[in-house]
Amino acid sequence: MKFLREIAVASVLSFGLTAGPVHASFFHWGRPHPADAYSQTKYPIVLVHGLSGTSKYFGIIDYWWKIPEDLRAQGATVYVANVAAFNSDEQRGEALVKQIADVLAATGASKVNLIAHSQGGTTSRYAAAVRPEWVASVTTISTPHKGTPVADYVATTPAVLKDFLAGGASIAGAILGLFVGDSQKQDPLAALAGLTTSGAADFNRRFPSAGLPANCDSQGASTEVRNGNRQKLYSWAGNQPATNVLDVTDPMMALGGMIIRNAGGGGNDGLVPVCSARFGQDLGQYGWNHVDEINHLFGLRGLSSADPVVTIRTHANRLKLAGL
Repeated sequence: MKFLREIAVASVLSFGLTAGPVHASFFHWGRPHPADAYSQTKYPIVLVHGLSGTSKYFGIIDYWWKIPEDLRAQGATVYVANVAAFNSDEQRGEALVKQIADVLAATGASKVNLIAHSQGGTTSRYAAAVRPEWVASVTTISTPHKGTPVADYVATTPAVLKDFLAGGASIAGAILGLFVGDSQKQDPLAALAGLTTSGAADFNRRFPSAGLPANCDSQGASTEVRNGNRQKLYSWAGNQPATNVLDVTDPMMALGGMIIRNAGGGGNDGLVPVCSARFGQDLGQYGWNHVDEINHLFGLRGLSSADPVVTIRTHANRLKLAGL
């Protein structure tokens, strides 16, 4: 069990459980292409990464693999946020708010559509709560809105081991930031605390949302009204921890899935229970693990599973048809 616990700690601190000047804070993928307007939403789309994420790993590999350019080819104006790889939702959320302000200034738009993976979803909820007039919609993909047993398990690890791994994660986060011109503070233990079930409950008390369902058998509201500002809410999730034998992240996801099932968390993607991921209008579950949801590693996923690039493209069209 000690060996499994150490692997679980590394999993939470290494995988996406997924400000400053415009050029340093996010990557812009261009204005709508006139040839195809399928995904041409009224408001710009901002993609928000999860824990351990960045817009481009080492300045080369997209966190959202093949997704921004696909949306652009379909007419969307897309920005990819850079928030701290490891920190609390409040700290990450403040950075996101600043980047949203930059997007609005650069485009002349009045609002944005936030599409977020994993911890990026609660980060986006923070931004939507503090600046509701800037957010037209929030879409979360396998976000642990009610925490995850994986984080609970890791939180019981001896402090000396957590501190050691947190130190490594802080260095890794700082290095990731260097490649995209970002120097935000890293705090892996604050991130871990927020991902536990108790930490998530505290966040939900401080930043409540109509999109949170009462239980696993109910659905949250599809619309939030904050200070007279209407926001549409959506979510979907993965439900298969291991999906492709060629994917080197699958063993870690399988371990996380075992921890969640042993804790009574039910179906999950290897890091987040499906129940915890439900938010707003539930658009369903897919045969993906937590990495597949952002089309990594390099598109590897189950042979019969849905294409996440197409899923997000279709959702952009949904936002367009909703007038967003």
